[in-house]
Amino acid sequence: MKRCLSGARSVIGTAFLSLFLSTCGQAKPFPFVKQSRTLGPPVMLQTVRIEAATDALQNEVEHLRQSLSKLEIAFASGALPIRLELASLEIPVRSSTYQRQIARQGYRLLVTEKEILIQSPSPAGVFYGAQTFLQGLDEEKRSPRVEILDWPDLAVRMVMVDPARQNENRDYYRRVIAFCARYKINFLHVHLTDNETSCLYHEDYPPLMHPQAWTPENVRDLVAFAKRYHIELIPEIESLGHAKMFARLPDARDYLHQTEMTESKGWAILALPGHTTVLCPASEKAGDYLEKMYDRSNLFPYPQLHIGCDEVGISHCKRCRKKFGEISQEEWFRKHLLHCQQIAAKHGRTTGVWSDMLLKYPEILNGLSRDATVIYDWHYKAEVSPDSVDFFLDKGFEVIACPALVCWPHIIIPSEQNYTNIQRFAEIAREKDLLGIDTTIWIPMRYLSDALWPGIAFASVHSWAGSNWDEDAFYRDFFRDFFGSPAGKDFGKAWKELYQTICLQNEFHTSCWANEEELDQACTMMAEQKTKILDKLKRVQGIRNELLRLDGTIKRHRPEWEALKWAAAIRIYTLEHLIAAPSVRRDGQWNTALIQKMDEACLPILKNIERDWDRNRFADDPNKDGIHQPRQHLLHKMRQMHAFHREILNSTP
Repeated sequence: MKRCLSGARSVIGTAFLSLFLSTCGQAKPFPFVKQSRTLGPPVMLQTVRIEAATDALQNEVEHLRQSLSKLEIAFASGALPIRLELASLEIPVRSSTYQRQIARQGYRLLVTEKEILIQSPSPAGVFYGAQTFLQGLDEEKRSPRVEILDWPDLAVRMVMVDPARQNENRDYYRRVIAFCARYKINFLHVHLTDNETSCLYHEDYPPLMHPQAWTPENVRDLVAFAKRYHIELIPEIESLGHAKMFARLPDARDYLHQTEMTESKGWAILALPGHTTVLCPASEKAGDYLEKMYDRSNLFPYPQLHIGCDEVGISHCKRCRKKFGEISQEEWFRKHLLHCQQIAAKHGRTTGVWSDMLLKYPEILNGLSRDATVIYDWHYKAEVSPDSVDFFLDKGFEVIACPALVCWPHIIIPSEQNYTNIQRFAEIAREKDLLGIDTTIWIPMRYLSDALWPGIAFASVHSWAGSNWDEDAFYRDFFRDFFGSPAGKDFGKAWKELYQTICLQNEFHTSCWANEEELDQACTMMAEQKTKILDKLKRVQGIRNELLRLDGTIKRHRPEWEALKWAAAIRIYTLEHLIAAPSVRRDGQWNTALIQKMDEACLPILKNIERDWDRNRFADDPNKDGIHQPRQHLLHKMRQMHAFHREILNSTP
């Protein structure tokens, strides 16, 4: 993804520009396109025919045919033609290093009573034009009569999924791909290995593999599926830190970096004295592992491999001293990065690298190839500074901005911090002319999979059209497009209020007290914050009631809608459970009637979390019982809470 230098800025013809400017101030039926004008009343689509000027657009023809068939629109010769064309367009892209890449994804959409025309310099652009056309169709199969010229804000628009921490099933990832394509995402970043498991299967390392790790056939199928939607898959193999899973190997000490500390501390704790959760740069076995996994990652044909290298606990290692001599820790880190890039280069691949360690130890950048290195700059606070982006750009590196839809310490659904983080990072990406944006989704067991669709759409729209952002229009259009409901404004208000009231993990664990220590903490929290907590419960109950009121307007994607309602119900229950804490034990005696009532209310919550799990993940996954990241595991924590209720009830006469 090396910067593509282009010639002079392309400009739109004067007459064509006037055509669009003449409509300034009018309400736009497509609020997130760059230029549009309405030509007259809507066009009814009873029957159509699809024509392509070249065989190169057969994929786009078939996708459009399938999409219209689902809407029960018929096909017949002599009907209203939908014409797909590859054509040169004058796209007025802002002055950008990536101008040519952006312009090639632009499209022109013309809808009249005589024809529907979609043109672009590339098949991908034709596909994006088709998505806009499909999103414009109403429930009566009418399309606005409109002329649109549109193009993305950024060349690369990416979403990251995390099968290493929790492998979701192949059908779910297909739905993610199709959904992202609807909103013109063009890359899926696949985080394949981490402390928990490898989701990319390799027969030489069975103890590291997830039980449903992706086989070569699985990968090829998913890559081929994504290509039909003009989405490229970028694999990530953690290549230094996040290597806790190697402790499961009988010869773990031969892989892992050593430490002179007598006790491992912090989130990367490892029950292997004298060793860390870092692959040792001086280890031949670690080097062999990377060689084999990089080779296996060639199943993903896109010529970039993300090599991770974030959150590395740098320590002194006798093995590294013996191999490298008395060099600084930053120097052995740099040597390792260069070695990883050399392995990747043998397979014709450039590398992506997380930014945090490079910011902490900028000396590591010395000698790294600008042509072979893309920096994935991640910051997850609401207010993001452009300073780190400026630092990497000044050093001559390409940068992808990386906000988070889900990250620590959030649970159940994303919070307001996540949404603000995405919006601000999209602004920085445009202002600083970055290569693109990668919205990360970490540790899936924190949430119901089907509760994330509004957030993914939010990030996707910001990636393509954040320069035209209109929050009310977003929720209106998302709700109509995905759920077939005209009540998007009401949904947007309720959903925004819900993510503003969501809890963080510490509050979640205290609210879901599952032992006597947590119960004591819950009582303390209630004593200190009772009024605030009662007010929050009242607010979330109102949100839940509003979502229930919208039930009758939902015409499609019912399981996804149910997940949104259950996310609100989970929040209500955790607050009610917290409020009950001071009353469940008085003078050393358990209030069994109250505990029984709380447990009965817990059961439908558990049932629906399990239903979402079984729909989107593997029902027999051992992590369903919380073997990985138990403190960040929604289902596991709720099961613990239920088990504590039963323990009390069964032990009380």
